[in-house]
Amino acid sequence: MTLLDRYLATAGQGDVLSPEPGFDELAAPDGTARRGWTSLLGGLDRFVEGDLAHAQREVARLLEDDNVTYTPSPGASTSVVDDPAPTAATALTQPRPWRLDPVPLVLDDREWAVLEAGVVQRAELLDAVLADLYGPQRLLASGDIPAAVVLDHAEYLRPVVGTTALENQRLFLTAADLGRDGTGGWKVLADRTQAPSGAGFAMVNRRVVSRVVPELYHAAHLHRLTPFFQAMRTALVESAPPTVEAPRVVLLSPGPHSETAFDQAFVASLLGFPLVEGSDLTVRDGRVWMRGIGRPEQVDVILRRVDAVWTDPLELRSGSRLGTSGLLECVRRGTVSVVNTLGSGILENPALLPFLPRLSERLLGQPLRLPSVDTWWCGDPEGRAHVLAHLDELVVRPISRDAGRSVVGAALTEVQRQRLLARIDAAPHRFVGQEVLPLSSTPTAASERLVPRDVVLRSFVVRSGTSYTPMLGGLARVADQDGDRHGPLVTAPDGGLAKDVWVVSSEPVVATRVVVPRQAAGHPRNAQAPAAMVPRVLSDLYWFGRYAERAEDLLRLVLAARTLAIETDLDTTHGRALEVLLQAVTHVSTAYPGFLAGAELMPELRAMLLDRHRLGTAAQSLAALSLAAQGVRDQLSEDVWMVLAEIDRALAALAANPYDQGLQLVDASERVLSSLLALAGIVSENMVRDAGWSMLDSGRGIERALQVVALLRVTVGEVRASETERMVAEAVLTASESIVTYRRRYRGRSGVEALVELLVVDQHNPRSVAYQLARVLADLQGLPATSPTARPLRLLETLVERVRTADPAALVAPERGRRPGLEQFLADLHDQLRDVSEAVRTQYQQQPPTQQPLADTTWGGGA
Repeated sequence: MTLLDRYLATAGQGDVLSPEPGFDELAAPDGTARRGWTSLLGGLDRFVEGDLAHAQREVARLLEDDNVTYTPSPGASTSVVDDPAPTAATALTQPRPWRLDPVPLVLDDREWAVLEAGVVQRAELLDAVLADLYGPQRLLASGDIPAAVVLDHAEYLRPVVGTTALENQRLFLTAADLGRDGTGGWKVLADRTQAPSGAGFAMVNRRVVSRVVPELYHAAHLHRLTPFFQAMRTALVESAPPTVEAPRVVLLSPGPHSETAFDQAFVASLLGFPLVEGSDLTVRDGRVWMRGIGRPEQVDVILRRVDAVWTDPLELRSGSRLGTSGLLECVRRGTVSVVNTLGSGILENPALLPFLPRLSERLLGQPLRLPSVDTWWCGDPEGRAHVLAHLDELVVRPISRDAGRSVVGAALTEVQRQRLLARIDAAPHRFVGQEVLPLSSTPTAASERLVPRDVVLRSFVVRSGTSYTPMLGGLARVADQDGDRHGPLVTAPDGGLAKDVWVVSSEPVVATRVVVPRQAAGHPRNAQAPAAMVPRVLSDLYWFGRYAERAEDLLRLVLAARTLAIETDLDTTHGRALEVLLQAVTHVSTAYPGFLAGAELMPELRAMLLDRHRLGTAAQSLAALSLAAQGVRDQLSEDVWMVLAEIDRALAALAANPYDQGLQLVDASERVLSSLLALAGIVSENMVRDAGWSMLDSGRGIERALQVVALLRVTVGEVRASETERMVAEAVLTASESIVTYRRRYRGRSGVEALVELLVVDQHNPRSVAYQLARVLADLQGLPATSPTARPLRLLETLVERVRTADPAALVAPERGRRPGLEQFLADLHDQLRDVSEAVRTQYQQQPPTQQPLADTTWGGGA
């Protein structure tokens, strides 16, 4: 029996928790496959033992290679029955791997056409409601929407009311979370209008699944997702103020620690617009500008992924570090378009759902095509009575998201139940009760079998001309019922398991043509690519380069120490070569006390690779490298993430073998080193030579010079026995990747003088200090608007001249068992390099001061 046969045989049977079989996306009541799945049946039937598990592993590997992650919010587990004011701050959570099922959710395009029409109509209705709530407010005056539904909602922004500049700004992007009822009919569970997320994840799902099961992908007559993003890009350009001919568009992100940071960076990269944070923007003369080297650039369109109340600390949420002071005033003046429109979060209010059918008739003159899940607003006496009487049969939701997450009434403990009833009694208008949909099930891979899992579909539409263009697909999520334990919460805080959504046709699909709107003059607008590189991005790229070089150099030193340990039979006698090199590992890494305190060889070298919480280790540098890369994801090649994933796999293999005697350590070090070399190649070959590349390359150059100087300071300052000195010098040259040149060039000459000549003053050795100084100087001179008298350039020119005129023979002259001239020279070089680094930070990477409110100016006086 095939995988498919086993699934179809059991799909019509209930389970212990739900004895009544629900709607199955694949299996019809008679046990046959539904329309739309036909093209996949043959491919699924050909899956043999092991194929499904292999597909799951490949999906996980590809997602890891692309560093696709989701970061649960620190408050993701807080529900409406929890204490709304926790006493301790919640720590930031770590990104978790995105989880994707290789088996897609399949929908027939005939059914999809009906669903699509409903989602588009819903977007038009919500757009009309939004325009009224912030404009004439006729719906509030007539009672079609009770005032309490709107006026006590956290996302109803009073400073936006009556803003005439918003009259022509329509609801740009919306999403609807959909589920089926017991009859198979679709219902809307929730509207997403604040800053809808998931479109980027949907495209990633498609790319991964198409690579893992290409035979299924190519056999299906599948509608593509690309036209949706083409329409989004065009619509963003068309959203600019009417007087702007070549708009500059940016995507405003909360930063790399936000829940959907990957989704934001991926969409920005896909659309070709820069990803910025609030601190990257500033307001001057009633306009929004993007900070950069030299002259700032005006921003005309902001696609925001920051909740509206956080976008302007001056008028909205005081103390916000996610927004830009004065942004709302620029919106009022019409000098910038912010989409979705500020204040659109009010439309996510579930208390609006009972009123939408009547609003559709009034505003659109049409019945509502796509019904909402049955909802009772507790502000209405009858609705409240129904909720209280049927609490065990309903989901209870607050009307504002910041009040906590929804809960299932039947799952509440007695204490939680009483706490919830008290909150409803205190402010009934702030809660709704909703029916619990049975939801449909869809085949989902679980090891070597297909099992039914409840599914929710998120469908997206984007403003296009006078209406909306839908994504022909979407983002589906299924509950991981084997491991999903989230108590009374309606959905898992970690997001569950994702599915690609395939809209298939019985006939070959013709590529959709995106219609480009025309301006009044008859020509489409073109987006102008911003040339400015904001200080935050420059800083992240600079430290990306430094951490990559730091980890690479330390790994070379660890490998050289391990090799010397084998050659000397672990002879750590005081003053011998191995002791010198091990202490160099500690001094260069600054991971004290390390070998200075007599640490054992293998545990300490393992810590260098695995302990990311210990300052100075290679593991800590690699973790910082990954974090810096997250902040500039839209600037980097996708190949970067494949390299970082290989590093993680190599270190995971080492961590899994605690009894290793050195073989696994060397293998992991070499794999990580190889990956870092690949990373350097990717950066060198793939990055455009702009300000960002110059800053990254200068970071590598400064770090390499610092590492060479630090290594020489702790290895050659003391005069030692000739054999010890020879072994130390060769280990230093090996760690500095210069041993081959040394042997070829200095066949009849050896010693510290040759070492200093090659690693310090040789302008042609890519590993020398002189070479790195020239490299950094060239990088900084190429930056736009850089004055020839800028402090970093002056410091570098002084350093270049000092190294050029240095005499290695004089520097290494011994005196009382040491080389004081060399020690002082290297100490001065180290301090001057640190000064250069600080000057670069001040000149090019200086962040604006943290915004501090003079008083609590939050509208309404509340938080």
